[in-house]
Amino acid sequence: MTVTVHMHVNLRRFMPEGRDRLAMDVAPGTTIEALLATLSATRDTWLVAVNGVACEPDRILQDGDLLDCFEPVAAG
Repeated sequence: MTVTVHMHVNLRRFMPEGRDRLAMDVAPGTTIEALLATLSATRDTWLVAVNGVACEPDRILQDGDLLDCFEPVAAG
């Protein structure tokens, strides 16, 4: 199955060639956490939304899902 990962801002460093968006083939039953682990982005990702809805890392992905991944934002 295919999901699209959209890494915002500095999280692009975990993507091939620094791209911000990538369609990835994943096995059925793959969780958000497992997908982030394959990209080595688990520790740096603060929030993930799937199809526009914030989700927990143990959510199982479905074919066609769009993941938006965000890092913590500091303001002063």
